[in-house]
Amino acid sequence: MSVSNDTSPSSSSSSSSSELANVDYSPQLNSTIWFLTAMSALFMGLRIYAKVWRKRPLWWDDYFLIAGWISLATSAAMLSVCTHFDLGKHGDFIKPENLSTLLLFSYIAGTFSILAAAWSKSSFALTLLCISNGWTKKIIWFILISVNVVLGTGALLQWIQCWPTQKLWLGGEGVCWLGFKRMREYNTFSAAYSGAADVVLALLPWNIIWRAKIRRSEKLGALFAMSMGVFAGATSFSKIPTLTAIGNSDMITMVSLYIVGTAESAITIIAASIPIIRALFHREEGPVTPSVPSDFKLTVLDNEEDVKHENDLEKNSTPISG
Repeated sequence: MSVSNDTSPSSSSSSSSSELANVDYSPQLNSTIWFLTAMSALFMGLRIYAKVWRKRPLWWDDYFLIAGWISLATSAAMLSVCTHFDLGKHGDFIKPENLSTLLLFSYIAGTFSILAAAWSKSSFALTLLCISNGWTKKIIWFILISVNVVLGTGALLQWIQCWPTQKLWLGGEGVCWLGFKRMREYNTFSAAYSGAADVVLALLPWNIIWRAKIRRSEKLGALFAMSMGVFAGATSFSKIPTLTAIGNSDMITMVSLYIVGTAESAITIIAASIPIIRALFHREEGPVTPSVPSDFKLTVLDNEEDVKHENDLEKNSTPISG
């Protein structure tokens, strides 16, 4: 009995096409983005619980963090909708009737992802303002404003790069004055600036806390908790290589970008929550109703005993509150 071994180009092409048709990253995309969203919700929930448990009022940094998480969850929801319209498959295998809807929801998801990043970073910056003064506070204000301008501009450019706007997802007549190349360049700058801002915000507390007259173990614990933003910065930098997906006709390349974009905001929310969550692991000495700076002082220094010790030496040390 003879066995056929057809290795003709048409046979190889047919086999390759069949393999590509079976590729679908939507399950991995959905599971990853919702896991990250759930983890960030857990940490944010613990942060809010820690404040309520210690009878501390919520402040603007909490509200910005909540808004950032809502934006993150909205982005994840929009991406999940996109997977129902073939996101995760190679471009050649996306049904033509799904493409316009897929593009529209992907732009919406991208906008909310940017808002999540901007507002979660703003939350941490506002928290730092509570314990800063002098030149440190000026740097934080500059970062807070500039990050929102840079990221906000990126969100706006998504929608005004073509006119009429619906050309982005419907195609047809119109003009795209910016072009995908310039969009990639701006988003590369935006990701680099965002990552650098995270690193600077993570390192600024070292100058504030290191000179505080508190126990060394508490100082190191506070420094570690306040420096978690470095991981958010690293994630932002790691997003840069995935930006080549912008303008790529094969939308399967967007999956990595969406995952890293979600991870950036989720890690920022987690990093902003950890310093507050530390209060849950220390003994409560009794209810106190401090001002916002004093509230964060309690968080950084862990308990009222440390605050009392730091206040006794305040004249000879750098003040913690602004």
